[in-house]
Parts: sequence; structure tokens; C-alpha cells
Amino acid sequence: MKNTVAYLFRLLLSSLTLVFLADSSIGQGTVEMEFSDSESSAPISARLSFTKSPRKVPRPKKLLNTGDQWLAERNFPLSLPNGEYEFFVQRGPEFKEIRGGFTIESKAKDIVSVEVPRAVDMHAESWYSGDHLSSLQINVLKRWQAADALDLAISIAKEAAKLEEEPQADAENIGLQLTLKSHRVDWQNGSILIHSDSVLQDNATVQNVQTELQTTDLSVSMLDSVQAFQRIAQAKNDRDWVELLSPWQRDVPLLLATDQIRAVQILSEGNRPVSDDRIAFSKTNAGKFLEGKVQSTRGKERFPTPLFAPIPVDDEIRYTNARGLGSMTEFLYWQMLEAGFRIAPTAGSHFGSNDSRLGYNRVYVFAEEPPTPTTWMNSIHQGRTTVTNGPLLRTLVNGQPPGSVQASYRGQPISVDIAVSLTVREPVDYLDVIFNGETIYSAKLEDHYKKGEFPPLEIDKSGWLVVRVITGHDKGYRLATTAPFYFEFDNQPRRTRSAIDFFESWLTRSIESIEKDDTESTTLDPYLEQAKQFWSDQRESCTVD
Repeated sequence: MKNTVAYLFRLLLSSLTLVFLADSSIGQGTVEMEFSDSESSAPISARLSFTKSPRKVPRPKKLLNTGDQWLAERNFPLSLPNGEYEFFVQRGPEFKEIRGGFTIESKAKDIVSVEVPRAVDMHAESWYSGDHLSSLQINVLKRWQAADALDLAISIAKEAAKLEEEPQADAENIGLQLTLKSHRVDWQNGSILIHSDSVLQDNATVQNVQTELQTTDLSVSMLDSVQAFQRIAQAKNDRDWVELLSPWQRDVPLLLATDQIRAVQILSEGNRPVSDDRIAFSKTNAGKFLEGKVQSTRGKERFPTPLFAPIPVDDEIRYTNARGLGSMTEFLYWQMLEAGFRIAPTAGSHFGSNDSRLGYNRVYVFAEEPPTPTTWMNSIHQGRTTVTNGPLLRTLVNGQPPGSVQASYRGQPISVDIAVSLTVREPVDYLDVIFNGETIYSAKLEDHYKKGEFPPLEIDKSGWLVVRVITGHDKGYRLATTAPFYFEFDNQPRRTRSAIDFFESWLTRSIESIEKDDTESTTLDPYLEQAKQFWSDQRESCTVD
């Protein structure tokens, strides 16, 4: 264990910002910028912004941008007036960030070459990166995907654009370049992704996958509640699978009762680089549970969605700050685990529809071989995931990845050997080990390093365990957390009555809202009855009070 912790700290040091300075006598006129991998010297693309210049730097034609960041592909020219220029280069969390500069003095032509080194090779440790939500069309999405070496990206664009002549991604250090099309279903009281089995092809090349996606009609929908539940039923028949978004909405207990939810985005479009969405509470003193709305933002539009999760009034202070949305989402996910669900945590940024960037929220899957679209989804189903919008956390428990089930019998506890590797760019507050929602180990990172190892830990009852780190970022919930590691004693998985009470209270609040609309009450009645029976059955199979 001491070796593991020392390795963790070396990675921590190696990922600090690297400063690059180009030659200072570049001539007035055309400056050409190029980026390459520091190890292979292969050309790469990256995200580029100018942080200091005598005047605004004009963006070259055909260069894509998001906010003040450009998508820098291959070589591109800049026509600049005399002066000093500073730039900032980013290429995802697996690469070091580059700050550099140059000076324009006299008429000439020169090249600024920037070598981008890796901070960590996640593939070498069997981890592969993905972003499960983007609104960009496939041909544009793939270009941004290459710039962050993201292995998989999922688009919900209505249709693929006509492929035009464009810069081609380089073969090395661009990720696996798996790009899928999925179907987002939104209605007033719920939001899900439906991933189609028809686009998962084991032996598909990138071009073949792209061709398939262009002919698959999976567009964003705005439906009523009944149409949404009908689409979920159809997904079961089509062998599609469902990923839950916005897990605080009214229809969540009904969605869980369909037994079709296979993943939940605990880092989602509401978690963004500058600041997260906020919860606006409207009633806190009347009644038992908090009343309020999540103020979701897409571009310049705001979409307040009512908070139906039965959060106790006494917990208001936990969710009123900038970290509130992320903290609440994590709590709701833990309640699902406590209710006996084995649903994988995932992440999506919704790049193209907000001020996020592709891969800001990432899900990493553990795979012994480079995944295909099918094996990627299989890894999700198995819960072999870690999600992050900052630190790169790799964790094995007793040599097993997240999603593993370790079994024993009463009276024979399981010793827990936790191996953690961590790479960070910003200060980390704590390293936590959570078992069944309770912290069994927590330490500041520097204190953990000084100790050199975890204390002896044993598990003697059924449950789930996650390892997480939370950064000091105070404008949002920036963290990395593993999917659960499961423990079973006497073949009895954990399901608590308190969690069932939580979701039955939620269902009661949902039904009260639905019954205010006679039409909706009548049409949703079969789904309400199904949900009532489902949660009643869950109560009968509880193993813990």
C-alpha cells in the first residue's frame, strides 16, 4: 500500500502546469502555429486561447471556436500587429496545460511550435474516457473529440450534417474516436437518454459507425409524460437502454419502477466549468420537505425544473451554495443504491448547448481491451465506471474494478485493500471512502500522503463502497468518484427501508401533482399503479431497516 500512495503523489506533482516560451523575435506578418505530441512528435489538435495581446487576435477562417477557445487543428496562420502575445493550450485532463508566448517585432514569417506532453496515460491503466451528452452533429463533434483525446462521445443532434471537406484527425493520440448517436427524450417532468442497440457494432470502423448514425433517425424529443413512458416500453422491446438525466424531477420514482434505468448522469449539463446551476428554494418553512426549482441553463435560455425529491427542510443549507446541485445529485444517487439499484454513474457535458466544453464531465470505463461501442455499453451495465470533472482517479479494491461484487458469509469479514492513483491540476480537499452512505475514512490529501497507507478496513455486512475526491473549487461541485464496489454476505444484497420510504414519499408527491391534472391523471394511471406495486414489492424484500 505504501508503494501505491507514493505513486499517487508522484502523479500529483507531474501534472502541475508547464510553462512554455517560444523564441521572442518572431516577425511581423504571418505567424503559423502548430501543435505536436511531445513523445511521438505527431501533429495533434488542441484548444487554444490568447490570454494577453495588444489587441483582439482575429480567428482564422474555418477554425471552430467555443467562447474564447479555438479548436486549433494542424498548422494555421495568424496575421498580427507588433506586440507581445501570451497563449494557453489545453488538451483534456490527461495532458499538461501549456502557457506560452511570443513577441512580434519586424516583418517576417515564422512558426510557433508547441509540444504538448502527457500527464498520465489512462489507456495504459485500462481506463477509457467518454462524454455521454453533446448536441453537435457528428462531423463537427469528432473534431472537438480529437482535440481532447476523448475516446467516446455521444451526440443527440437531430440529424447529421452533410460531410464537407475538413481537417482530418491525426492517427496518434486522439483517443479511440468512437462517436455514437442517441435519443434524448424530454418532457415537463423528466429527462432521459435512450441508447439504441442498432448503432452498436462490434467490428465497425469509425467511418462505418458514422455512416450508420447518419441513417438512424434518433432526434431530440419534447413529449408528454405518457408518450415518454411509451417510448421507454418500446426501448425494452428494441433492446435499447435508458440513462437518467436530472434525477430530481417528478417522474423519477416512476422511471425507476420501469426497471429500465441502467445509468444516471451524476455529473451532467448542470455542472459546468465556470459555475454550476443553482437550486432556488421557494418554500422552506411550510411543510416537511423543501420546495424549489433547479435553474437549468442551455445557452442563453433558462429552464427551471421543479424539485420533487423529498429533501428534508433541515437540509436546506447543504444545497443553497454553489456546490448544492452536485451535492444533491450525489445524495439522490446514493439513495438509489440504498434502495437496492445497481445503476452505473455516468457523465455528460451537453457541449454545443451551454458554456461547457466537450469532456468537461467525463465517465471513464475500465476495460482490459480497447472498447467497441458494444463493449463500452457492456462496461456501463457492469458498473465499471468512474466519473469526474477534474481529478483523474483510478481505484481498485482487492484488485477488482468498480462494479465488482465480493461475497462472504456472516462472521467472515472481508478485508479491504484499496489501491488509488490520482492525478490533479487543482487542490483537492479530501480523499474519502464511503460505505453505505457513511464516511469510513477521510483525510486531506497531503495528510494521506504522509501516512503512506490507508488504515486497516474490514467490511462485515452487505453494502456498497465508493472512493471519491473533492477539489477546493467553490463555484461548483468538482470531484471524481468511483462507481460502487459491492459486498454481499449470505447472498443478500443491501436494500434499506429508509430508502424505500424516501422514494415512496417522492412517489406520493408526484401523484399529488399528477392528480391536479385530470387528463394526465387518467392517462398515467397504469404507470402509477405499476410504480405503487413496484415500490411495495421493494419494501417486502428489504434487508435493512
